[in-house]
Amino acid sequence: MVHLPLERYRSMPWRNGMGVTREIARDPATGEDFRWRLSLATVASSGPFSSYAGYRRSVTLIEGKGFELRVGGQDPLVLDRVGATALFPGDAAARCTLINGPSTDMSLMVRLPGSILSVVRIQGAAPLTVPLEAGALKAVFCLRTDTSLLSADDPVLKLAPHDTVLLGQQVTAVSLCPPPGTSADLLVLTWKATSQEG
Repeated sequence: MVHLPLERYRSMPWRNGMGVTREIARDPATGEDFRWRLSLATVASSGPFSSYAGYRRSVTLIEGKGFELRVGGQDPLVLDRVGATALFPGDAAARCTLINGPSTDMSLMVRLPGSILSVVRIQGAAPLTVPLEAGALKAVFCLRTDTSLLSADDPVLKLAPHDTVLLGQQVTAVSLCPPPGTSADLLVLTWKATSQEG
């Protein structure tokens, strides 16, 4: 497990200059091209998303009232609750209309022929074990309350809100334990990249 605290994320402008992204992690770590990238973006105004030809993309609302997302000629997708997710081709013309003020989303982009398998929100006040897919890369993102996370061969990690943990292909389960009197609230993202990564 690789723990990435919020303060380590890198800020950079959007490709289209319409906003700012906080990059969480990517592979490779440097260079213009990447096999996959996780990032947060605060959408301050309605407008187009940047184009990423050759990628598959997911966008998940993590803060704010959300937005309506129009992708190509499809019916609009409404992301108006935390955890709501849209998956779409990176080169599709995508435009968002804010519902009621700025919102923040998590973006996962995976270069084709890689794939995004799932983005799932997990909540619970009791400790629980979450099964994970072998042979895929995973990330756990802490949405709200502090949560402890444990896998079979790693020490306990304590996640603060908006911290991320990267999990390799060999990890098939993690245990989550929120502090007494609180509820865990996390996103688990699963994807397959274009080369062997761990």
